[in-house]
Amino acid sequence: MRIANREQLLARGDKETRAHLLEILETAVDAVDPYRCVKDALSLEDDVLSVGGREYDLFQFDQVLVVGAGKASKRMAEALNEVLGDRITAGTVNFLTEGAVGRIKLHRSTHPHPGPEGMEGALEIKRMCEAATERDLVICLISGGGSAMMPCPVEGITLEEKRKTAQFLMLRGAKIDELNAVRRHLSCLKGGNLARLAYPASVLSLIVSDVVRDPLESISSGLTAPDPTTYNDALAVLSKHNLLEEVPRSVLHHLKTAKCENPKPGDKIFDRVKNVIVASNQIALLAAEKKARGVGYNTMILTSSLEGEAREVGRALSAIGNGIIQTSTPIPVPALVIAGGETTVTVKGQGRGGRNCELVLSSLQDLDEGVTTLSFGTDGIDGSSDAGGAIGDRGTWKEDAPAFLENNDSASYFEREGGLIVTGPTGTNVGDIVLVMASRKR
Repeated sequence: MRIANREQLLARGDKETRAHLLEILETAVDAVDPYRCVKDALSLEDDVLSVGGREYDLFQFDQVLVVGAGKASKRMAEALNEVLGDRITAGTVNFLTEGAVGRIKLHRSTHPHPGPEGMEGALEIKRMCEAATERDLVICLISGGGSAMMPCPVEGITLEEKRKTAQFLMLRGAKIDELNAVRRHLSCLKGGNLARLAYPASVLSLIVSDVVRDPLESISSGLTAPDPTTYNDALAVLSKHNLLEEVPRSVLHHLKTAKCENPKPGDKIFDRVKNVIVASNQIALLAAEKKARGVGYNTMILTSSLEGEAREVGRALSAIGNGIIQTSTPIPVPALVIAGGETTVTVKGQGRGGRNCELVLSSLQDLDEGVTTLSFGTDGIDGSSDAGGAIGDRGTWKEDAPAFLENNDSASYFEREGGLIVTGPTGTNVGDIVLVMASRKR
């Protein structure tokens, strides 16, 4: 990963502190590069593919088919193609751009809002899985963004109706597990239905996780994982966020009347499925910690399960940084507190930005001298902004900052103050990385 505006960022605040934070961030994101992680997970000797403690004798299969979706799917496909090459029969993977990787077709899709292009690719994938037999191996490449990028609504619900439902939930600040509980029950592929369609073929899923605690059912809405939730659970999510009267009638009708539940834990179809997580937020955090120790910082990984309202989490993290400056607890200066996960933003204003910029902006209002905060979405995209996140310190907080925070306009604020971290799409997605660095005032 390369930070495009590094010099601009180093022109504000303490240059050495910011330089270290940006180097640590780059190291963390590079550690979860999908190409590297897939290559490390696979081993091929003669015709035997080994992965996740399981072996696949490719000579025993008539076809090796590749499907999938997500922001990391192209890099994953490149690694898989390098390992298997002509052993791959055919494939379709939904990605942000068109193209091909060997025999794997990259079908253009959209994110964060599902579009007709993605649905065309999803239907192609659906047909491929339905035609698979017991003598076929289906390799599924799954990464963050896959839910939006592989839309395939159930009969009776249009793509636009499904998109509106997801958008309503996002604007109400629904957590990713709540959002996916609904999306799984409006899809022909999610909630384990891709595995159901491919049965009795063998299915191997290689997964880059962007979800807190790595629950398989939530990563891209669980294309090849059992669905532990029910239609009643999906209705409960809509009720919790006061959306029963706002979602399209077709969605409510389907959730209330559908009779065939998504496949559940213990279903025989999962006897032929192997799910392997090849990259996660925790891997990125460990890489950040190793890099920080190498340049002389005391470190603490706080959690890889960070959740909650972004502005509240920001203030809590600033308190930890302040505590280190004031009392050298829980670790002494110079110190780096590392966290990861995915916060949420309840949108009330009309501004630009996302959870990472809002977290940092909120943290600044209480920040002591000598503390710098950084938050970054590992996909390089933060909400409605062109940046992946932001960096700031006490000097970044200006008198009019509360107005920007109230309007959910954190990206505009950091654009003015020189704190936006711009990388463009990184090709990976394992959630967010938050760094709080504390050092003595010079």
